[in-house]
Amino acid sequence: MIYKVVQTPSLLITLFENVPNFRQVYLDGRAHPKEPNPSWLGHSTGIWQRDTLVIDTVGFNDKSWVGLGSPHTEMLHLIERYRRPDRGHLEVEATLEDPGTFTKPWKQRSTWYLAPEDDVLEYVCGENNKDPQHIR
Repeated sequence: MIYKVVQTPSLLITLFENVPNFRQVYLDGRAHPKEPNPSWLGHSTGIWQRDTLVIDTVGFNDKSWVGLGSPHTEMLHLIERYRRPDRGHLEVEATLEDPGTFTKPWKQRSTWYLAPEDDVLEYVCGENNKDPQHIR
């Protein structure tokens, strides 16, 4: 999947090729809402700790799956750490906590590669399409 990251001083937006197509991370120091409206991607706030962006997300609904196909509850709490060791790579560490599903927190690590020639493509759902021969 292709991701495109757009950052301003107060907001980081990630665009990607699957619904809901974007994610907002607030960098302006705001707190999470006391009672977040549960959503697919939750409510995210971020702070810089030296060269690492730390994103804290709560307020997920229980309709998605995490990792390699694990369900979760609305208690899911996600902490992500993004660090760019060089121009072409982004190190990503995600810690997932959900006392309603998991017996202990678990981490996953990955490395993302810079691909400036790739574009985020439009997501088109062909499910129940009545005219599939015209989809390209």
